[in-house]
Amino acid sequence: MAEVGNSPVSRPSGLCLGAGAVASDDPAAMDPVDPWVLRTVTFSCLDSSPNSPNPELLVDFLMETGSACSTAITDHDRDTDLEVPVFREPGEGQEEEWPVAPALVCGDAAVGTNVWHRCDVTAYVPATVDVVDLAETIRVTFDLSSTPRYTVDDVPDRDWIIHVQSAWKPIVAHGFVLRFPWHTDEDVVEALSNALSSESDSPGGSAPTAITLQGGIAFGTGEHPTTRLCLGFLSAAVRQGGARRILDYGCGSGVLGLAACALSEDVTAVGVDIDVDAVAIANANAGINGDLPMESYLPPDRMLGRTASADPESASIAMRGAAAAAAQDQKGEVQRQPQPLPSELDTPQYDACAANILAGPLVGLAPTLSNMVRTGGIIGLSGVLSDQADRVVEAYSEFFSDVKVHQEEGGWVLITGTRGTNGTEEEAS
Repeated sequence: MAEVGNSPVSRPSGLCLGAGAVASDDPAAMDPVDPWVLRTVTFSCLDSSPNSPNPELLVDFLMETGSACSTAITDHDRDTDLEVPVFREPGEGQEEEWPVAPALVCGDAAVGTNVWHRCDVTAYVPATVDVVDLAETIRVTFDLSSTPRYTVDDVPDRDWIIHVQSAWKPIVAHGFVLRFPWHTDEDVVEALSNALSSESDSPGGSAPTAITLQGGIAFGTGEHPTTRLCLGFLSAAVRQGGARRILDYGCGSGVLGLAACALSEDVTAVGVDIDVDAVAIANANAGINGDLPMESYLPPDRMLGRTASADPESASIAMRGAAAAAAQDQKGEVQRQPQPLPSELDTPQYDACAANILAGPLVGLAPTLSNMVRTGGIIGLSGVLSDQADRVVEAYSEFFSDVKVHQEEGGWVLITGTRGTNGTEEEAS
């Protein structure tokens, strides 16, 4: 990697950074450059100081001026003492823990709050771009006293699809093997062999249950501790507790409900997710796993019918679903688009519910989930950090008995409880 940052070379602040722009004082730069070759320019350690460009605005600048083909913002302090855990939510007092003002704070109801003290912005640029001129343009545009520190590196010429696929190995968890379509049987055997030393991943003497997941944009590949915790919960619910009707709320790729269905021919599952794409992928995953009896939906009409002012996210989901259906009709496609959960499935009929979301949304969903789990049914909640557990336990104790932290892994917890007759439950007829 070549260190180029804080160059003393001063250049005009023009935006002519396209093909053919080279650094005239560099003899090597006068040689022809292949415009199809990419380089990465990483502006590092951007913080909240006056001489540092705002990371989000820098990304916008790089893209809108045509300087970069793509960009990425990453946490400069990842895996250090200055890193703030992701998935914390507003009002938890984490502001007192920030040793310095954050450079980037992203808040979202679905994903919590992402706080980065210092950021790295990486831009993928054609090799023909004059990086020195680009850095000087950024200095002038953002009114900085000096150019931001940056490094330049070549992007290797490789088959990136194969490269990315090779990084995703089959995952063994609680008697399940989660694989992607490109995994070979040899890959699975190797993964099983590597997992033999872990008692928590032992299938209890029985053959492991295989689930195939598409490589897509839906959350849920099995590698995250929260997914593993929920897999263990559902495995026990089906194998030991006799659960046969499963609710996977916040289903993502459908991995949890599909895993439960694969354990027994008597098990059926319903998935619910606010993301239209996730619902479509979950339904597709059911098909590629031998048409497992799991159907996934958007939240029910009673939730999507809220006004935009009361719940903009729900209104957005409804509009996206309607737009997708309209686009499908125009194309004459046969495949059904994701639909809201039918009223007949929105009743207290489920033996077990797994909800792997986040603490904030889970607290708000307590009345909804309680009205979908039958009396005597069980619930398993994850996506919750250990120091957020008390808040979730309190919210669900109004509807469930013996609500507690059942297990912890990597700072994340699984909270379980049994549905009682308290609360506002209306039994299904």
